[in-house]
Amino acid sequence: MSDALLIKFLALMGFVVVVNVILFWRQNVDMSESKADLEATIQMLERKKTNLLMKNTDLERQAHRMALKMEHLEIEVRDYSQARHDRKNLPMVFFVTPTKRRPEQKADLTRLGQTLAHIPNLFWILVEDAEGPSDMIRDLLDRLKMTQTSAHLAVSTPEKMRMNASDPNWKLPRGVEQRNAALEYLRTNHASWHRGAVYFGDDDNTYDWRLFDEIRKINRVGVWPVGIVGGLIVEAPIVASNGTVTGFTAKWKPERPFPIDMAAFAVNLSLIVENRDAGFSFDVPRGYQESHFLTSLKLSRNDLEPRADFCSKVYVWHTRTEKAQLSKKDLQRTLDPAQLSEPERNAIA
Repeated sequence: MSDALLIKFLALMGFVVVVNVILFWRQNVDMSESKADLEATIQMLERKKTNLLMKNTDLERQAHRMALKMEHLEIEVRDYSQARHDRKNLPMVFFVTPTKRRPEQKADLTRLGQTLAHIPNLFWILVEDAEGPSDMIRDLLDRLKMTQTSAHLAVSTPEKMRMNASDPNWKLPRGVEQRNAALEYLRTNHASWHRGAVYFGDDDNTYDWRLFDEIRKINRVGVWPVGIVGGLIVEAPIVASNGTVTGFTAKWKPERPFPIDMAAFAVNLSLIVENRDAGFSFDVPRGYQESHFLTSLKLSRNDLEPRADFCSKVYVWHTRTEKAQLSKKDLQRTLDPAQLSEPERNAIA
């Protein structure tokens, strides 16, 4: 082979080698890129897998929580249905509250209303000492969702029998006209009720829910202790071993036919309906309203049914609300809401 041909051959072989090297390099680069792409894809899929596993776990937790909620709702529906069934069979409690305008009135009625709103089969009769029903009480009943389970009445006390703010509590009887108006309302609107009890509950007393269970148990007239009343820690009927009431622990005028507080008894609605002349009166001595009313129902001590575990438990307290210590100017302003600021009006009206 001539030198020229040899040179050409070697040059051609060098070119082929270079081409192969280039091709090999490119192939390796492509493989590296493919490997990197593949690794990136694998990482992306791993992240998706992790996210899906987390979502699946979260969905399983949600499904478990939903199952628990469904079980809880089923129990609530069952209990609610049973409660509604039981509620229909409960005797009605007619809770009579005489009330009058004063700075503490809204606070007292709010506290009392929030207690009564939780009592099943209770009908609240509020009777204002006023010319007409007030917006404050109407709004309160609406807020408590008690519009359909209440009566809002108003009747004024005769001027000559009305106490001034400075009069002591014993000077004139309170709530006479209002309680009598409630009795007439019951005779007119609820005479057909076969099972029910009437209780006179002042707006500034304190009531345990268990009291209403005791009220529902009475046949004719039930009695129970009252805490913090009559100068005593507890004023209570005295019950003999045979379950009869033999006396009272009353400190003030124990010779009264029924020496008990208004909060200490409830009577069957039928007695109110049957004795249409029974009621309260301005013409009785101080502290004799309870005795006058029970006697007008033709009841005697032998009719008394001791409740609250044979009068050993206290479910009502004659707490009363302390009168607001306001100046004469502010007391006068309370009579005219236009003179009050918005927070002041909201506090008492």
